[in-house]
Amino acid sequence: MAAAETYPRTAYLLSLIGGILILVFSIIYAIILFAIASLFAAVGFGLGVGLAVGLAVLALVFGLIIILFASRLKSNPAGAKTTGAIILVLALISFIGGGGFYIGAILALIGGILALVWHPPANVQPAWNQQPMAPSMGASSPQGWGGQPPATPPQS
Repeated sequence: MAAAETYPRTAYLLSLIGGILILVFSIIYAIILFAIASLFAAVGFGLGVGLAVGLAVLALVFGLIIILFASRLKSNPAGAKTTGAIILVLALISFIGGGGFYIGAILALIGGILALVWHPPANVQPAWNQQPMAPSMGASSPQGWGGQPPATPPQS
């Protein structure tokens, strides 16, 4: 049996990878579009390309924010629902600028949804036949039996 996750690991990883992809591709878009804008500005067609550069820079900012909130999923799992909602909204908006070849936006979108539906693990009480991790006190323990529980469940 696997141990319960203490933070939304899958949501964290998908949001982090999505944010990184959005960041990397927006940097590439911004560099290429900035070069094109400077080329076309000389002939008077720089406004449309300048708007595209602005969208790429906006996607770059969204990628950074998604990465920051993805790291918050790991450091503050109690706020996973709020953080997931923010990641979800930013991923949807980043589709406008291409969203990391759309793959990054899709991954961040799925990560945000997973953060929204994640439930923190409940405090699991040990079963009747399990002892908490403690050093054995031998035959003088209050339980007798050398620190071992009885073979039958306690009677109600």
